[in-house]
Amino acid sequence: MRIRYPKSFFKLLFAGFLLAVLPLVVGLLANTVAIQRLASQSQRAVYDAARVAHATRDLSETATSLERTAQQSAVLHDATLWQGYLTLHGRFVEAGGRLAALPLEIPMRTELDTMLQKEQHLSDDLIKMGSAAPRAVVLSKRYGEIAAGARSLLLSSSTVIDREAESLRDRAAEMEAQARGQLFLLLPVALFVVAGFTYLLAKPIAQIEQGIRDLGERRLDVKIEVSGPDDLEQVGRQLDWLRLRLIALEEQKSRFLRHISHELKTPLTALREGSDLLAEEVPGPLTDHQKEIVRILRQHSLDLQRLIEALLRHGETEFQQTPIKLQPVKPAEVIAHVLGKQTLAMAARDIHQVRKLEDFVMRTDTERLRVVLDNLLSNAVKFSPSGGTITIVMRKENGSAVLDVIDEGPGIAVEDSEHIFDPFYQGRAMASAAVKGTGLGLSITREHVLALGGQIDAAVGKGHFTVKLPLNP
Repeated sequence: MRIRYPKSFFKLLFAGFLLAVLPLVVGLLANTVAIQRLASQSQRAVYDAARVAHATRDLSETATSLERTAQQSAVLHDATLWQGYLTLHGRFVEAGGRLAALPLEIPMRTELDTMLQKEQHLSDDLIKMGSAAPRAVVLSKRYGEIAAGARSLLLSSSTVIDREAESLRDRAAEMEAQARGQLFLLLPVALFVVAGFTYLLAKPIAQIEQGIRDLGERRLDVKIEVSGPDDLEQVGRQLDWLRLRLIALEEQKSRFLRHISHELKTPLTALREGSDLLAEEVPGPLTDHQKEIVRILRQHSLDLQRLIEALLRHGETEFQQTPIKLQPVKPAEVIAHVLGKQTLAMAARDIHQVRKLEDFVMRTDTERLRVVLDNLLSNAVKFSPSGGTITIVMRKENGSAVLDVIDEGPGIAVEDSEHIFDPFYQGRAMASAAVKGTGLGLSITREHVLALGGQIDAAVGKGHFTVKLPLNP
């Protein structure tokens, strides 16, 4: 099933950020609302509890004073004390009314109502008979029950406050557990969303990266496709256009090489045939001076032919990507085969060879390895002095196959060391061979070594090349 992407990469990025943050924002808002509700409930509970406690304490203090004043007034028959009793009675009724207006629990309200009714009946009886009546003393003592009831209410209010505080603690603990549960629930959701959008973002980027890698490694037969937002798909289409353009350029270069080889070989053939006819004196006898000129013409035509063929080989190496075929190979056997081809050239100049070859097997491309060995040995033969010695060493070292080709020639000059592997570059040292080189052998050798995942180094001041290739690439 094809994933439907937004139109823009930045829209996809914004959508991923929004969906990743949204669950956390929802959880934060829910916890904020719950905390605000708890804070409001706590504030209201504390305020009501404080008011109840204050009213209950006022009622208890008033009841105590009322008890004392009522008994003193009944015993002493003092009008001033009686007036104080009436004032305290009014204050007691007022305090009871304030307490009754507050939100009380049912047991406290029932106890308050009973106490207020009892005090009212007691006060009515005292007012009817007056403070001088004999029964006033007995009735005034009953205010002790009123005071005891007020103290009981004060104790109940304290108990209510403690219970309310405990309820708030339980509610806070419940909210904490709820917030923890939301965190454990929403965090995996957010991580899942992040992982999902990371995949959605990484997939087209990985496709673009793979397309660029294919272009860099000249795998031009693989079409570049990017699935994602429209702008990234447009980048993919541009990369595929670049791939097709590179294919067209490769074809143009191939056609150019074919055409130029044909155009060069046609006049070159005429020159070769003409110089050969002159050398064979078909048109007529030649003087010694003329023979020397013909010989120079023939030699330069041969050099030109070799240069054209080397140029074509280099073009094929540079612009055509031959697949690497890895297979088990014994490098000692390949070296022996290549040395066999160089036997005549070495014998003509009395060049000796020394082989130090370890017998082991490596996985590599046999043909590429043969080209590397052939070019290095040809180079060594070319620059070796007559009667010199070429040393070939092949060994295993730290998981690599190491090849050393050493000759007794003039070696590589310091000023040539940085360019010795450049195409068509020829150093200052002159080869002993009659045929001058094209400057492509070492360039082609390095390209094959790099293709096999190895490296090649040239020692400065002497004819010594070292090649390292992986045993198991």
